Amino acid sequence: MGKLTLQVRTADNLLDLLTKSESAAWVVAEEKAEKITHIQIVNFSGTQMIEGVFDRSSSYRTEDGRLVIKFLDGRIINCIVQFVGQNPVHYI
Repeated sequence: MGKLTLQVRTADNLLDLLTKSESAAWVVAEEKAEKITHIQIVNFSGTQMIEGVFDRSSSYRTEDGRLVIKFLDGRIINCIVQFVGQNPVHYI
């Protein structure tokens, strides 16, 4: 089974997300979710991100099927990430 890093773009405050070890609910296909091992939550300007280990056992789906991303060992790092188009979810 392949491994994926889920990368999402958010306007939320990264420090708040890091404190909760959680990001908002995202549209993530079930077959993709099974392969996710790590997460990157990138700020809207693409200059900082939280990197962490995907916490599969604590992550959960909302009533509309979106995945609430829980993570472990999160840390904020500086980066340069450019998003093309409107889709805020990428797999790398």
